[in-house]
Amino acid sequence: MKFLKMLMVLCILLLFATQVNALPIKPTSGDLEVSRWEGTNETSERVILGLIAPEIGDAVELYKANVGGREEKLLMGSYKTTFNGSASGGSIEHTGGDIIGPDAFLLVKDGNHVPSWYLFDLTKLTWDGEETLVLSGFWPGPGAISNVSIFGSRVPVPEPSTMLLLGCGLIGLAAFGRKRLFQK
Repeated sequence: MKFLKMLMVLCILLLFATQVNALPIKPTSGDLEVSRWEGTNETSERVILGLIAPEIGDAVELYKANVGGREEKLLMGSYKTTFNGSASGGSIEHTGGDIIGPDAFLLVKDGNHVPSWYLFDLTKLTWDGEETLVLSGFWPGPGAISNVSIFGSRVPVPEPSTMLLLGCGLIGLAAFGRKRLFQK
């Protein structure tokens, strides 16, 4: 009986033990600035994809969020982007489901200023696909982010807390049934 109580307490604690990590991304953050395309004002998506193709390899665009618009692409249900009021920053948060990885790249685009976009190699920044990306300092003043995209490969992720909760429930039911059996 004591074991069952301890198991229940452990299950409840695990439900509330979520770890919140954030990876700051700035255009002028020294080592974090993996690729900065200065001097280019190319805004055509086709041209940008051609320019970054050697850098990203086989990675494909899996998530895109437009300021004041909608989220797009295959993993739009796994991530949520919130832009700050001036749209010079924001955050991209994993909300559950599949993650992007192991290779991942972040494209932050304005289109009206030079440089018109930034490309970051999230793999080199040790992003695990679940950390919240915190964007800041992009085109302060007259500029603003117009959209963000994450390129990579899709990785299905099992929900460990769901499986743990199901397992605890089954153990509890078995213990309750066994107790009732011995009482008769």
